[in-house]
Amino acid sequence: NKLPFKLESSVRNNWKLLVQHGLDRETTSRYDITVTCTDAGYPPLTSEKNIRVDVSDVNDNAPTFTQVAYTANVMENNVIGGSLFSLTAYDTDTGQNARLNFTILNSVVASYVSIDSQNGVIFAQKSFDYEQLKKFQIHVMVLDSGAPPLSSNVTVDVVILDQNDNAPVIVNPLPEHGTTVMETISRFAEPGYLLAKVSATDHDSGQNARLTYHVFQATHRNLFTISEDTGEIWTIRGIETKDAPEQRLVIVVKDNGIPSLSATVTIVLSVKGGDTISSATSLSKDH
Repeated sequence: NKLPFKLESSVRNNWKLLVQHGLDRETTSRYDITVTCTDAGYPPLTSEKNIRVDVSDVNDNAPTFTQVAYTANVMENNVIGGSLFSLTAYDTDTGQNARLNFTILNSVVASYVSIDSQNGVIFAQKSFDYEQLKKFQIHVMVLDSGAPPLSSNVTVDVVILDQNDNAPVIVNPLPEHGTTVMETISRFAEPGYLLAKVSATDHDSGQNARLTYHVFQATHRNLFTISEDTGEIWTIRGIETKDAPEQRLVIVVKDNGIPSLSATVTIVLSVKGGDTISSATSLSKDH
């Protein structure tokens, strides 16, 4: 007999139905027992009694999160008050013993996030800036409503993702008048002459900070070229007498974000007469 019950005689023709080992409502919440009574006559006669036993719940199971730890990826510039993440916990007890409440334990993040105590949804209390805050951790407790209450804790790692919200900033050459830089170049500069180097930075990260350099506008398109990767500006050919004495180059620096952001600098070149500049010596010139 695998039932956790037994019959025990107390007085003549009186029997007690007793529990012979512990009951676990989470395993079996109800038992339907049939007790049969048979006399000793011939032929024997019997009678049956059906007894239903419902096992009541005690708060013997702590609530459990669906994972031992969580990671929430949040794009920066998020909406204040928006949902960031949802925690799920369960309790195998029932009724009040399974009624759960969520609480954030570390008060230091109270200015960052809040949590709905009933459903475990985490909301943003501020708009995050990846350049200022890249990650933080939330410690959450789930507590049931039993007596005494039982609880479990979990950690949520919040990772702020970079958004392409910073345009490149040109740091060299520094414009003297707005976005215009004045430079000179010898009329005798040979092909391959290193004229200048444009440098820029981007406060974003990853592909959002990967920069490329391009000639956006030029007085003579076939006179200068720029390295997309380094920003170095070179002469393609020698300067001819028919070329304008003042050359204008508009350089654009683009990042690789979506959508791409950019910055421009205008370089105005005054062509001056002078000695021939060889490409070998010009390569060693550091701008």
